[in-house]
Amino acid sequence: MERESSKDYYVEPVEIEIYLKKAGKVRTIIKDLLVELIDVEPTNEKSASIFSYFRGRDEPIDIMEVQNQFPELIKPIYDSYYQNMDLFEKLSIMFKEGLAGSIDSWRLSLYFTELLIKYEPTIASKIIGDFQTYNLNYLIRKLNNLGEKFLMEDATVRYLIKRRNMAYEGTRRDREFDKLVELWEYNVKEKFF
Repeated sequence: MERESSKDYYVEPVEIEIYLKKAGKVRTIIKDLLVELIDVEPTNEKSASIFSYFRGRDEPIDIMEVQNQFPELIKPIYDSYYQNMDLFEKLSIMFKEGLAGSIDSWRLSLYFTELLIKYEPTIASKIIGDFQTYNLNYLIRKLNNLGEKFLMEDATVRYLIKRRNMAYEGTRRDREFDKLVELWEYNVKEKFF
């Protein structure tokens, strides 16, 4: 798939072992599992305002900036994230560095977002909306647009697959996608045993 058309996908390499009868050998090939990024929609009027503000600026949703622009959310944000506020402050700095042109900051932002998404949902995220998934998609697209290669944790890949499957529930199954997911899951299990 061309780089331009794959920008709305997370690309996970999947190892496939093929037995060549005539040669009596096993070869390993790599196929790309393309997981479509499913956009997050705001859940209420307040989250619609927040999403609109950041989408209009083509920026990730920065919790520190949310508090500046929507001061009525300072208390729910603090109550929800006080234990991880230092990580959100570092993430905010990385967002700003990324917007200033630092590719490494985008990559680090992705890994911080992968970590912080594990603590959701919270009271604040019910008000703001699923900003962590919004940021995850934003950062994957940003790195894709920059032509950067990156890999994510298995749990994050599983989460993206689940979101994609929920979005396509009730439609015709994509056999190739399903088969690659099955092989990927098998490979993940094999790594730990």
